[in-house]
Amino acid sequence: MNLTYQLSMHLAAHMRQWPQSDREQVRREIARRLNSGDAWLWPEPMQMEMFA
Repeated sequence: MNLTYQLSMHLAAHMRQWPQSDREQVRREIARRLNSGDAWLWPEPMQMEMFA
């Protein structure tokens, strides 16, 4: 799992829906949930070159 990708996708989706939220506080909460396994994961793009 790519934590940077997951965090950026969760944060972008949250901020689109709730733009008035404190971005840094939301980022910390999402990171905590990702680290604890308490968050659903975005499908990550695959690097098809790896399978060639």
